[in-house]
Amino acid sequence: MLHRTQEVTEPLLQIKSIPERLELPGIPDSLVELSNRSMNRLQGSRFNPRPVSLVEMGVDDADLDERLDVGASFASSGLKRSLISPVKEQVPIVACDASSVKIGETDTGMIFAIRAVAVSRQTGKILYNRWGPLLFHVPNSEDSRQYRDDEARAFGGLSLKTLRVLTRLRNHVERWVQEVLSETLKDGILLIDGSLTAGTPDNPAARVNNILATARSNNSIVIGISKSTQLTVGGRNVLGLSNDDSAPHLVDITPLVEEEYPPYPVRFLGRVYVAKLSSDGFLFRTDIDRESGEEETRLALGRLAGTDVIFHGYPETLRIAHIFSTFTANDILAIQRFVASNHHITLQSRPNLRRSLFGPFGTSRYVA
Repeated sequence: MLHRTQEVTEPLLQIKSIPERLELPGIPDSLVELSNRSMNRLQGSRFNPRPVSLVEMGVDDADLDERLDVGASFASSGLKRSLISPVKEQVPIVACDASSVKIGETDTGMIFAIRAVAVSRQTGKILYNRWGPLLFHVPNSEDSRQYRDDEARAFGGLSLKTLRVLTRLRNHVERWVQEVLSETLKDGILLIDGSLTAGTPDNPAARVNNILATARSNNSIVIGISKSTQLTVGGRNVLGLSNDDSAPHLVDITPLVEEEYPPYPVRFLGRVYVAKLSSDGFLFRTDIDRESGEEETRLALGRLAGTDVIFHGYPETLRIAHIFSTFTANDILAIQRFVASNHHITLQSRPNLRRSLFGPFGTSRYVA
């Protein structure tokens, strides 16, 4: 039997397994009321819980990014590449992320959970705050009689019957967190997951503009980093371009994007870059407030690279936010039991038709 020991040199009170709590406002009452109202309609109904495996760690119902093909040749475009030099200047860095997951199905719709997280890197410590999970029952029916307009208009002037697509609902939660952080962060960097592209019904441009303006008024800058993107140049994904340079750098592809796409309805509220934050890192699509100048952009990325831990080219603060927001199999099982006990819903699992018919070959025809 192998017994391994390790000397502890730090006081026990200083050893923490998770970051400390970050004090930020709670979820708006209007959004909580909207969640409660959607769930309270399920009293006494049947619930088919989503099957999960405890072998799985994280369970996520991710959305595909919008595909944008700017069509021009990257090699011949003559776009400028700028080096990123880490700046050893400590600045506050705050990151946020949100995730949603399907919990199960009812006779009339589906139940989803949404959770958002903010992580703050300050001198000598990391703080975090987590909102949720918020539960929503999204009905399949188009019957507007399920929701009276005078009681359903609860969050942002929108009702559940309007927010049919789960992405819209999650975006509202995530944008609210970004608004809170843009108001509270001073002289820092706000990292968000995803791009600064807006202008669709589920992602209004006015709200993103307000976040950027608020951050600007507090002498902060907003940087959006996409874990994946389908933005292509000449049919080639932008993240597969120009990775032959090992030095941290960024390439401004905004001219290509703006030349190909009209400003409406989709609007690029930030300049679009392909950035590499560390020599051993991957390339990421990086959107930065377009009101920031070229020098300010390089300085912000330099401060980010010099202050945060860069893990394979990805900021550690944003990585922690993603990890803390992701739903695990245990989370889903706990939420399913909560729904059954608190809403008096009968758990009734339906047989897996594919598994019943095809056994181990009963997988989806589509690759997830």
